[in-house]
Amino acid sequence: MTGGGDHPKHEEQEGSDNMAWTIVESRALNTQEMAGNAQEIVNIWSTQGWTRNPLCAILGNMVRESSINPGRWQGDNVGNWNGGFGLVQWTPATNYTNWANANGYERTDPAGQLYWINNLSQSSGQWIITSEYPISWNDFKNSTKDIEWLTRAFEANFERAGVPAMDERIHWAKYWNEHLDFSGSG
Repeated sequence: MTGGGDHPKHEEQEGSDNMAWTIVESRALNTQEMAGNAQEIVNIWSTQGWTRNPLCAILGNMVRESSINPGRWQGDNVGNWNGGFGLVQWTPATNYTNWANANGYERTDPAGQLYWINNLSQSSGQWIITSEYPISWNDFKNSTKDIEWLTRAFEANFERAGVPAMDERIHWAKYWNEHLDFSGSG
């Protein structure tokens, strides 16, 4: 879903300057490339109130959706505006790209994608609280619930994927829990 009104870039808050991102339009990233991008997300969002378990949960989902590649198109079909795009595979791609263009972000810029996910998921209607996972977006971001439960909650309340592939999402969420630096020193 697209966000509401225009919102200026907040590079000082979520900028991609001096980041070690791997962005390729469009292919799956390998584990080392994903780890670099995942660490960047942890470094940014952990300073904005996100706790460890939801960070792992969203990263596990991002592996399945885009291999944590902000330049990834669904099926690697570059320019298929009806398919998914970006870290969370907004579908259609224009649900994100129209907002990015209106707000001064290049479509592959992780700063814009992270800003949108962090700040517009609930207000845009992308995060829909389900009866199975009755948690608000803000409560999700700072939850201490189990990583597996949060991974399932993100898939159900945000992704609503045609092929959930929950085993893969949960595997990667647990992997990031063991392999990333959550100390704040990145």
